[in-house]
Amino acid sequence: MTQRTRNLLVSALVVAGVLIWWSVEHNLGETTITLLATTDLHGNVYPFDYLRNAPAERGLAKIATLVRQIRAEHKNVVLFDCGDTIQGTPLAYYDARKQPDRPNTTIAAMNAIGYDAMVVGNHEFNFGLDVLWKAKRESQFPWLSANTRQQYAPGSAGYFAPYIVKEVGHVRVAIVGFTTPGILRWEMPENYRGYEFEPIVAAAQRVIPLVRPQADLVVVLLHSGLGRDPNTGRPLDSTPEENVAWDLAEQVPGIDVILFGHSHQELPELFVNGVLLAQARNWGQSLARVDVEMSRSVTAAWTVTRKRSTTLPVSEAVAADPDILALARSAHDATQAYLDTPIATTPVALEGSTARYEDHPLVDQIHRAQLEAAQADVSLATLFYTGLRIDPGPVTIRHLAGLYLYENHLYAVEMTGAQLKEALEHAASFFPAWPPEEPGRLRLPGYNADLAEGVSYVMDLSRPVGDRIRELRFRGAPLDPARKLRVAVNHYRYHGGGHYEVFRGLPVLWKSPVEIRDLLIEHVRRQGTLLTQASGNWRLEPPEAAAAILQQARSRMAAPTARDNRPRRFAPVAAGGAFPMRPGFLRATK
Repeated sequence: MTQRTRNLLVSALVVAGVLIWWSVEHNLGETTITLLATTDLHGNVYPFDYLRNAPAERGLAKIATLVRQIRAEHKNVVLFDCGDTIQGTPLAYYDARKQPDRPNTTIAAMNAIGYDAMVVGNHEFNFGLDVLWKAKRESQFPWLSANTRQQYAPGSAGYFAPYIVKEVGHVRVAIVGFTTPGILRWEMPENYRGYEFEPIVAAAQRVIPLVRPQADLVVVLLHSGLGRDPNTGRPLDSTPEENVAWDLAEQVPGIDVILFGHSHQELPELFVNGVLLAQARNWGQSLARVDVEMSRSVTAAWTVTRKRSTTLPVSEAVAADPDILALARSAHDATQAYLDTPIATTPVALEGSTARYEDHPLVDQIHRAQLEAAQADVSLATLFYTGLRIDPGPVTIRHLAGLYLYENHLYAVEMTGAQLKEALEHAASFFPAWPPEEPGRLRLPGYNADLAEGVSYVMDLSRPVGDRIRELRFRGAPLDPARKLRVAVNHYRYHGGGHYEVFRGLPVLWKSPVEIRDLLIEHVRRQGTLLTQASGNWRLEPPEAAAAILQQARSRMAAPTARDNRPRRFAPVAAGGAFPMRPGFLRATK
């Protein structure tokens, strides 16, 4: 062997050694990135159901245990949240309204667990901008929303970054956030002042091409539901801009993974157009896990070689993390003491299983408070939580938190008799036709089917949609279509929630300075006792339709409510294929 040959051989060995060292040092070859996500936490930190006053298998304290276990086994782990995070439980309400100067408990728990980013959800705006910005300032992770146009400067409390690029195990991971634009239809304008919400797909078509060259792996955090029938791919929503996860995967190249929420369902794994989609269950009832296997050579960029996902259930077998329990204990105890405050009594038991489907004292109690506060002629309301149970004896704030779940404000609006009838016809459209299209099966309406007090009427389900309200009377006489009325309605409904288009542009005569729940608490406190008899101002017809609906409502509430915690897996197939899914997967949530 000549000296030149030996030198070449030595040089080659040195280069090979350097390349091997570089490959090992920089994790070249193969690696796995593990993405974890929660969604729609809605202030669930403690494993506790505040309305039922009982432990529950949910919340960040249990999520923390799952995250810790995964981090102990894998090093390249990132943790995200898909929005609707700081509102939804009495604890979240207590943080926002009763101890606003103290750290937000949900955010403090997320900081302690080590979240890497979250996307802004629509319910982040419910308490107003001061509460939202305070929570954001306290967060040790960024809040993202690439489709939110804003007047706030980068670095300010009001600014949402469109995306971040984070190096994870030498892999450049881009995380892009998108927020459902339905906020414009659900929220009071002052609660999103300075923000505009672009349609998600259009924003993604602009942003993803900018992000893709900066990253090896592109992950979207999406506060928006699937929007399609998973078996057929057929669009399901009457407001298609609200739930667009499928459309985003199908129409915007360059996305590898979509972690989504908003629809309060669970989707362990779904492939659409090569994009992997996964959704954890709401309230911290499960944790979504995505494992992305990646490979590269010395001269090439990282590429995705395999993607798979599942959801990890929160169950009795998952212990609550003691550090998160300790962190949240003072807020939890203060919330419990507040909820146990007695304000009235009831001589009889009251329960809400049928309150959406017949004239009921629980709904009439809401009406009475709204009529008084708004000095209104007519009130529109329904029962949000049909699981409400109140035993004879003391009535506490906990009971009224169940009677009125949401942070809605009350409006008094001016409308004509004809417009009120239009609103009632829209409410009646949520009820099933009679006789039923499928014998023995009735579609029970949800919380969008408002009921009225201050007028009397019949809702006739044997008649076509749009012509179901009969015998509409005001103060004993047929309601004049031209008569002007002062109507009490919540802000969610006025701004378009439930697609009550009749309210759009109506004069607002008054707005409550506090939330409806607070109005209700003070009204019942003064009243001293809950209503126990309904006024009898409306009824369903035919009688056999009313009987069948009430029977189904009672049967549904009597059925077991425990959730099957076993994760459901779906075959990873291409868009347009068959995706087995339980019924009701895409019910929209407020």
